[in-house]
Amino acid sequence: MRKIFNHPFIPITACFIAGLLLSSFISVPILHIAIALLFTATFILIHKKRPLILIVILLILFGMFRFQINQLQPEHHIAHFIDHLGIEKVKIEGQIIEEPVVSPDKITFIVKLSKFEDVTVQGNIRLIIKDKYSNTVPSYGDHICYNGTIFRPLKSNNPYSFNYQEYLENNNIHGLSYLYKSDYAITKESKNLYYFLIVVPRNWIRARIDRFYSSKYSGFLKAILLGEKSSLPSQLRQDFASSGLSHILAVSGLHTGVIALIFLTILQIVLRNRTAARILTIILLIYYMLLAHAVPSVQRAVIMISLVLLAKILQRRVSTINILFAAAFIILVINPLQLFSIGFQLSFISVFAILVIFQYLSKKLNPLRENHPKIFWLLNLVLLSLMVQIALAPLTIYYFHTLALGGIIANVIAIPLISLVLPLSIFSILFPIPAICAIYAAANKLLLFIVFAISHFVALHRILLFDFLYLNDSQVIALYAVLTILILLWKNTDNPKIKLYKSLSFSILIIAILIIPGLLRERNIEITILDVCQGDAIVIRTPDLKTILIDTGDKTIRRDYGELVVVPYFKARGIKEIDLLILTHPHADHIGGAQAVMNNLKIDKVLLPRCDYESKLYDNVLTFIDDNDIEIIYADTSLVFVEFEQINLKILHPTYEYKNETNVNNYSIVIKIEYGDLSVLFTGDAEKEVEAILIENWGNKLDSDLLKVGHHGSNSSSTLDFLEYVSPEYAVISVGTKNRYDHPDEEIVERLDSSTDELFRTDRDGAVIFLYGGNTLKIKTILSEREVIDCDI
Repeated sequence: MRKIFNHPFIPITACFIAGLLLSSFISVPILHIAIALLFTATFILIHKKRPLILIVILLILFGMFRFQINQLQPEHHIAHFIDHLGIEKVKIEGQIIEEPVVSPDKITFIVKLSKFEDVTVQGNIRLIIKDKYSNTVPSYGDHICYNGTIFRPLKSNNPYSFNYQEYLENNNIHGLSYLYKSDYAITKESKNLYYFLIVVPRNWIRARIDRFYSSKYSGFLKAILLGEKSSLPSQLRQDFASSGLSHILAVSGLHTGVIALIFLTILQIVLRNRTAARILTIILLIYYMLLAHAVPSVQRAVIMISLVLLAKILQRRVSTINILFAAAFIILVINPLQLFSIGFQLSFISVFAILVIFQYLSKKLNPLRENHPKIFWLLNLVLLSLMVQIALAPLTIYYFHTLALGGIIANVIAIPLISLVLPLSIFSILFPIPAICAIYAAANKLLLFIVFAISHFVALHRILLFDFLYLNDSQVIALYAVLTILILLWKNTDNPKIKLYKSLSFSILIIAILIIPGLLRERNIEITILDVCQGDAIVIRTPDLKTILIDTGDKTIRRDYGELVVVPYFKARGIKEIDLLILTHPHADHIGGAQAVMNNLKIDKVLLPRCDYESKLYDNVLTFIDDNDIEIIYADTSLVFVEFEQINLKILHPTYEYKNETNVNNYSIVIKIEYGDLSVLFTGDAEKEVEAILIENWGNKLDSDLLKVGHHGSNSSSTLDFLEYVSPEYAVISVGTKNRYDHPDEEIVERLDSSTDELFRTDRDGAVIFLYGGNTLKIKTILSEREVIDCDI
């Protein structure tokens, strides 16, 4: 307990975070929290003893109060009425409060609203101008006026997908607006102090980087110096992620520490006064933080370094772990939503690992320092990288479903090189003589070439790269709890045998945390109809953990839904193998994502319709299947799938003899799956002709609890007779929002509404998940957050 009080910001920050979390889960009126906070504070002040429990309660209440304050919005804030806005364009006015980010086909920036159709309004929106022919770019501070619409960003529409709405709201952005040409007016150019002190120097730094470095290196330098990743080449970003070097792309403690050291060294030489040099270094670091867009990692680093320098100025003892928690407390008081930011979590856990685990273990290597200094520093680098990787592993798996342990090796070379790259980058940009700048830049390019080569080599050969990993919330919390307890026990135990015993015990506990949830999993059938816009992609997970994928979504010039939706879903679930891939028919909206799926997952068998269809996409899919020796099964109603023991999978169409020269949709493989009392019918894009054949061949055997509606709800399918024979309790239309085909047809929607208990649509509900076991069917939608429990299947 005494050690805790030596680091007071640890309990202070922990209690404050508890309050933030409590308030995020439980809605308590802010007035009630304020009264409780005031009452507790008054009680503590008038009592001399000041019970510890009351101080804890006070800090928790403060966290709850701060979170609720952050949620309050003014009366005229856009968040209050954005859901009630129509699709009609209206006059929108505001001021640009972020430097526009220019891409090849669009310009993006933040607008602080002032008027909406001549009505005063507040709040920030992100405006995206999609005009690749535009020659003009608005500037920070400009007042802009345009005719458009504002809508709320979408939440997650698929399981485990990125929640764009939450991300924007955490950054105080509450709406999106699009212009499809540069049809706007700049009503006033307003340049404030921030523009001249931050924006102008930032533009100058960018120009200097572009002057001395090619695009291969300039995007990287803008990322590590200014926190701007928009111009990073996608291949470079992927290489750094796969090689465990992603942290280098962020303006982190390493970068800020090197920059602080440069500032401090130069100022001490020039001023010959340590106190003055430290004060000026703090000021320059705060200025640099603003230049680097004040991202969480640079905020944390600047606050920590500034507090260390301040302690030196005041001649106070420095506790780095206390300073780390103080930095966290300051950042969260300013913006409580940073707690839910991936960057904030990764930044603080990595530094915590360095200060607590690495420093403790590094002391054990001190005997090597004098006799074997090179081995000492090499082992320290390996140990540093290893400890950070271990500490970040649960979060990395949880968020990214991958673990790049190759970074343990790559960092040994990359970190020393980056420590040289940073000062060389600064000198090459800031030195006033261009010829000398070019020399610095040439040396820097050589180092960057080596760093890029290392990351590419490790990524290319997938050295110690593990993907398709999965951890749930409870497992992540349990793992960090176990690691924390293990650290405390290690630091408070001197006996090596006891340490070994405790380590083995906790290792077994960690393994149990990872394995037991899978062993305790209920053996249900799970059917997930993914939202792949105007297309189909359906994942079936059987009770014995076999996987069936029906179709793979569309592939257009801009989007490959196999790559964007289907593969990430499988990675998030930790599923590496598909036992049966069913491509119902060869239209792009059903097979477009097949190549991405087959490139990333092991496919045992592919079920195809027996039809001739010419398209480059379909030819590529067939070539890939042939080149990789994947077994092809051609659909026929006589097929029996013995590999799926616990479910009955039956092909209802097409028969071996079926021919249709004019309509490929009618080659769609129609499948019925039965498990227990649950029956599900998947019809692909089968149209009325096939529905009539199904009625003739199968009659009352078509009866199903769940129907995946044919052809995206168009009027070419779902006849009254067919729906009468199927008699579904639940139906799902897989369809894209505002698609060019005007699917689903209104008459079909009315027909389905009247013939089913519940109708789901992926354009409104997002992905739809059906989980059946123990005679109970649970239905959950991702976007609309609907839930249905049916105990009468």
